[in-house]
Formats: sequence, C-alpha cells, structure tokens
Amino acid sequence: MEHSLVVTRNNITIFTSDQHWLHPLFELEDFLNRNSILPNELFLRDKIAGKAAACLIVFLGIRRCHIELLSERAIPVFKANGIEFTYDTLVDHIQCRTEDLITDAMSIADAYLFLRKRAGRVQGLAVKLVDVRVQIAGTLIVDHLNLDLGRGEQLIVHGANGTGKTTLLRAILGLTPFEGSIRIGDFVVGGADWKKQRSSIAYVHQESMKSNFPISAGEVVQIGLGTSRMSGTETEYRVELAMRRTGCFHLFRQAYSTLSGGEKQRISLARCLCQNAGVFLLDEPTSFLDQQGKEDLLILLDELSRNEAPTMILVSHELQWIEQLNWTSRELKGGILC
Repeated sequence: MEHSLVVTRNNITIFTSDQHWLHPLFELEDFLNRNSILPNELFLRDKIAGKAAACLIVFLGIRRCHIELLSERAIPVFKANGIEFTYDTLVDHIQCRTEDLITDAMSIADAYLFLRKRAGRVQGLAVKLVDVRVQIAGTLIVDHLNLDLGRGEQLIVHGANGTGKTTLLRAILGLTPFEGSIRIGDFVVGGADWKKQRSSIAYVHQESMKSNFPISAGEVVQIGLGTSRMSGTETEYRVELAMRRTGCFHLFRQAYSTLSGGEKQRISLARCLCQNAGVFLLDEPTSFLDQQGKEDLLILLDELSRNEAPTMILVSHELQWIEQLNWTSRELKGGILC
C-alpha cells in the first residue's frame, strides 16, 4: 500500500494519509466530521494497527478494515465490537509504548480520550502550581499547595464550605495575590505577558451573572470573544458554534435575565468555548440548580471533557460530582490538596 492509511467508499478512494503513528486516524476523524460522512459505509486499509489503533477505529465507527501488519492485541478489540477485519501479517505485539498503555479496564471512549491527549489533540493547557500560599486578612487560606495537571486533564476539588476552594480558583485566575508560582501553559500568572494570555482561562461562577440589563443570551456568549478583531460573519459563526455545542442556540435572542439557572450555566459554558479557553475553572456550578439541572449539566461537562478536552478544575462541596464524573478528585483541607 502506497499510503499509510487509505479509506474507500464503494471502491472509490475518499481519504489518504502519509502520516505515522495514530495521526492518520485522527486526521480521518477530522475529515469525517468536516464532510458529515457516515463511517459505517467505509472500508479502511492501514499499514500497522495495534490495540490503540483498534480502539480508534472502533470509536470512529468504521465497521470493515484490512491491516497489513496486525498486533494480536488488537483482535479482542475488533471481535468485541463486531468489526470485520483481515490482515496480511500477525505479530504478538507492536514495539510502541502506547500499545502497553491501553489497558483492558479502559472503555473505548476512555481509550479515545487518553490517545487524544497523548497525541496533543486537546484544547487544554497544562496547569502547574508550586508552593502556592494565599493569606487573606492575616489568615492562611492556601498553604504551600502544589498541583500539576497535564493538557486536557480534569480535576474535582472538593471540601467543606469555607476551606478556600474559591480562593484557590481566584489565585489561578490572578485575581487574588499569592506567593509561589502558578503557570498556565507557557505563561506565568502575574508575569509580564500574563494580561495578553488571560483569555486562556475561563471562569464559571458559582452563581450566574445577575443582570436586568437588556442583553440577550447570544450577546453574553459573544463576551467570550473579548476585543478579538474578526468579521461579523466570523463572530456569528463562533457564537453559534459554541451555543449549538452546549445545546442553547435556541436561546440566542432571549433576554439573559429571563433564563433559568440551568440555561444560564449552559450560556456560561458556551461563553467559555467561544473564548477558546484552554482552562475552564468551575466554581460550585450546581449551587443554584434543581436536580434535573444538575444532571443535565453533568452530562454536558462530561461531553465537553471528551470532545474539546479543555483542562478543567471543578470545585464543589457536593460529592455527587465525584460519584458520577470519572475525573480525578482531591480534597482541599488545611490549605493543601490531599
């Protein structure tokens, strides 16, 4: 096979890639999404496929494939998901670190997210706190706190009310004075270039913005664009895309003040997406929602974490989040993360 990956539909080639590792399959995903092509109509030919590639093929919805060099570790994945496959050569395993990192305990969706992060195809930025201390009115709130989140990782910080969860978020935003070091991506919070990079962090308050000002939901989302210079057409596209992604485009012209708590939180998340932020900070986002609103928001956050994969830090005193979101969780207690 001349290309590393070839995809056909009705015996007509519609996609090829000459990239290596898993990148051709991620390129294929972009192609399918961009052209709204149904993957179950396609036939995929790949030079090499191991367990990781098999998980991606299943996730993309491809039902038939031929692999020139196939790892035995891929076969259970294909069989468990009803994939029709053939191959030229079968080997015990492929000499690739990723082959060993995909465990049997991972679901296809979990493997996909893991591989996206490993391929660097995430919206998120790394967050690193080193020996951060925050004092307010002589009281030590955060005490030599350390945190290291990779790109696209999610964290729930839980703890009782008054333990400093909001203070921690405000320090990361650069709104509360702190000692130590906080780095977002390649930039130091509070550093010389920080103001230019401030839009890389989006903040969802524990209580939605209260306002009787005559502003529409769409205009609130557009705030996420800040002072960005772009055409009216591009602005409309960015706002609509963000609102559709969070299921609130039908509220575009509705007065923001008339929205329910759950609708306002969707608008807030749409603003974050419109802002193209790499880090989402969510401060008690369910505080003013009923149970159904909480369930809806939980589903939306899970979808965003898997698709856009921003780095997300959610603080809450509600243990429901820990039980229902498959995110890492740590308790803020005594000024440190336990």
